[in-house]
Amino acid sequence: MELGKYENWSRNPIRFVAMTGYVLEDFLGLLPYFEKAHHQYFSKHDTTGKRKKQQRKFVIYHNSPLPTVADRLAFILSFTKLNPIQEQHADWFNMTQKQCNEFIHSLTIVLEDALEDACAMPATTAEGLVGKLAVEGEILLMHDGTEREIPRPVDDEGQKENYSGKKKRHTLKNGVIISTICLILFVGATVSGATHDKKIADLQYLDVLAGAVAKIILLQDTGYQGFAPDGIRIVQPLKKPKGKELTQAQKDENRAISTVRIMVEHAIGSTKRYRIVKDECRLRKNKYPYKIFAICAALHNFRVERKPFNYPVIKLT
Repeated sequence: MELGKYENWSRNPIRFVAMTGYVLEDFLGLLPYFEKAHHQYFSKHDTTGKRKKQQRKFVIYHNSPLPTVADRLAFILSFTKLNPIQEQHADWFNMTQKQCNEFIHSLTIVLEDALEDACAMPATTAEGLVGKLAVEGEILLMHDGTEREIPRPVDDEGQKENYSGKKKRHTLKNGVIISTICLILFVGATVSGATHDKKIADLQYLDVLAGAVAKIILLQDTGYQGFAPDGIRIVQPLKKPKGKELTQAQKDENRAISTVRIMVEHAIGSTKRYRIVKDECRLRKNKYPYKIFAICAALHNFRVERKPFNYPVIKLT
């Protein structure tokens, strides 16, 4: 009997990480949450997403191309990690392209529910961010924008709206806020690539930061010039004056800021190990491109919470 992909990949730790983005221990840590969400979802829905007429206990049929819950988690993680065309992914798992498409969309919902249950999902609304910041004392946060490529829109209006002059591509963009241990606390609503990072911050979380219970120190790059919510301390590198040079003390301060703020780049880079948010996302159904970055950020958070990044503590003057 041919082994399932999960059993096959798990025999080779290097291949397992390459195919799923997780080491086996982290995969097994996520599996109980995924199994619970899986049974809850499929007791009420079929693989096409249609609601069943009556709720009943879900059982995987013996002839299913994904015969175990572990295989189903490996299926959706490998799709997210590798971003293959659906015909190729269907071939790996011995199913038709139609079945592959149905499993991608249904198991994405299950994965999102599992990560929510594991408390790994970042806030995606202003109300959710308020809860993340409801702590006493002083906290250090970093924010930035990130964009990812999409296929060139067919209509002229869509092309103009989504064209990023920075990337010279058609993109979608999200604002993110991270903590000092590289956890992504907030992923803003997905907007067009032409939207400036500061505009995203102004519209999506300026008021939340200004009204937070915690005393916030916010690190940002020079692209956020002028972003200064009331009551929080902004730390930002100094720009070189036109026709002049920065002093050595100013250069040292900029270097200290960059040493800390690089964590936001590491968090975004770690999220983009999942190529579905690094390369072109070809899916359209169920607004897939608009929700997938938050899911990948949650996969990053789950991994970081199990093994936090070790960064040196640096005091900012």
